Amino acid sequence: MSFRRRPPVVKSELVTAGSGRYLKITADKGRNGQIDWVGVRKAAGRETSRLLIPRGIIPPSGSRIAAFRGVELARQLMTSAAVELLKIVAINPRLVKIAIYDPRGVMPELPIQFIPYASDVRVITNRFDRYKAQQFMAMQQFGAVLSVTDDPAETGGSLLLIAPEGFSKGDNILMPRGWIMTADSPVEHKKGVIYRYLPKVSHGLLSSTPLGCDAVQFLSGLYELSGIREIAVRPPEFLQTSGHTITLKDAAWRLAGLDIGISV
Repeated sequence: MSFRRRPPVVKSELVTAGSGRYLKITADKGRNGQIDWVGVRKAAGRETSRLLIPRGIIPPSGSRIAAFRGVELARQLMTSAAVELLKIVAINPRLVKIAIYDPRGVMPELPIQFIPYASDVRVITNRFDRYKAQQFMAMQQFGAVLSVTDDPAETGGSLLLIAPEGFSKGDNILMPRGWIMTADSPVEHKKGVIYRYLPKVSHGLLSSTPLGCDAVQFLSGLYELSGIREIAVRPPEFLQTSGHTITLKDAAWRLAGLDIGISV
């Protein structure tokens, strides 16, 4: 008598989290230690290229399954953190220069956020067209001139240098007087760079992170894919820089010229 080997079980369910829901897929390993990736793909449907996968689990090549790498939450928290830093420090706007390094024009809505706090806001981009509306809005609402250029050297002397997508090798970036802030982690090890933002959320929401998964990426998925917008209602409380986790107030004290006792 022969027995057919059954494939490992794959289950899916909708789970409530905050004001939304997400699809949770549970895939058991078979006797050979393998996951039924075909079953996972069927359960995921149109989301096969945006799955939150536990650390150490790598889908086989050709499976058409890929890990989720969200950017929307990081960009929103980067923006709110930068604005909050300026509010806390409360430096006279006439003394503040903000540089935004955005070659592809991925965040054209960004500079208008800083005009109330800085007399000099400059955008470094290759997509001048993406910032036309912002230049008009700056003049109409604030009577301010929004400078747009393609010269990376214009980043020099800024209190904050905000680079949503980070930098590329060979970019002629001049270090700011204060922080570099980015929503892209490849520059995380550079000195003076804030590269990760930990949102203020309820313990219940944070503790619902699936076992083995990155909590920030989980929250990013809930924000971007499940529409749970309350995750980014408040500025982040903690920031990561040079291997340290610091508070938003610590980062503000650095801008104000105070020594917080760590190397950044």
